[in-house]
Amino acid sequence: MKVTDGSSRAARRGRGGRYGQAAAAVAAAAAFALALSACGGGSGGSGGSGANGWATVNVGIALSPPKAIFMGPYVAQAEGFFAREHLHVKFISMPNGLQTELGTTAGSIDFGFSSASDSIEAAAQHAPIHAIWSYGTKLDTQCIGAPGIKSARDLIGKPVGSTGTDGFSITLLQACLEPAGVHLSQVKPINMTRSEFVPAMVAGKIDAAVFHADDAYVITHQLKGASVLESEYKTIPQWWYGGVSMLDAYGKAHHDVVVRFLMAMMLADRWMNNPANNAALVALAVKTTQEDPAAVAYAISFLRKSGTWPDSVGLDPAQVNYTAGILAKYKDIPSQPSFSQIVDPSYADQAAARLGAP
Repeated sequence: MKVTDGSSRAARRGRGGRYGQAAAAVAAAAAFALALSACGGGSGGSGGSGANGWATVNVGIALSPPKAIFMGPYVAQAEGFFAREHLHVKFISMPNGLQTELGTTAGSIDFGFSSASDSIEAAAQHAPIHAIWSYGTKLDTQCIGAPGIKSARDLIGKPVGSTGTDGFSITLLQACLEPAGVHLSQVKPINMTRSEFVPAMVAGKIDAAVFHADDAYVITHQLKGASVLESEYKTIPQWWYGGVSMLDAYGKAHHDVVVRFLMAMMLADRWMNNPANNAALVALAVKTTQEDPAAVAYAISFLRKSGTWPDSVGLDPAQVNYTAGILAKYKDIPSQPSFSQIVDPSYADQAAARLGAP
């Protein structure tokens, strides 16, 4: 997919926005980390002795309740993969990806599950964290058109839902529009939270939006005539969607715990990708996400088909660099960090080597 120039949108945003807010927030998080250390707080860390001693870790999830794409750690808990690796895991629900990254930087979260774009922005800010794995290598999003919208060509001059003017939001919209030869300037983006998309489309306030697969099912069944315009993992397969971040100092202090955590996650993904476990996965996901069973079943099928859940390392330099390049193009970050500044694949490489091939 060709990505069009976003310089005018960056100028309208100014030099503050998410980039400026993140800089201030990272500084605040660093101060918070110092306060935690002084008080003896922060992560539960490694509570056991020896290479395979029991440890307690804090896992931050960027969306609560989660969508199906986040099911990996919940499966690892329910199916005993964390216990297999002698890990006590505490889940921390976070309001969004940025706050998850900041909690990781502060040391209150050991492993943060958020958008990969958050990991890239953290690297651009020189935050002392790295992405160490990917819980979702591809986009789980679909572009949905309201009744009467059969192609992105039908959206010219019409309102479309957007979560903002940052590179990620813009890229998702372009992935919907550009296959049909429509430029972003030909539609009318309306900024709102993703949770507002469904009611806004039902109310006729927007004619298209990009949804997680779970919500895509809901809107196409709730609103008669709504239809899928694009499955975006096909349109932009180069986009790196979901990263797991960790404070560098935590990895140095608890190297074996990190490897064991990733082994449990890879086992969970292999379990989820096995169709024989479909009924059990749907049941657990319905309980965890609090979503309609049919929507959950649809999302799980979608994620398996797209190959989003990695069975192994899940860190492709080409994907990481492509995504970082888009964020730099849209001025979400001052310059593009290198792959090694964003990602430390050594822990995942060791976990995959210990487990062997799927």
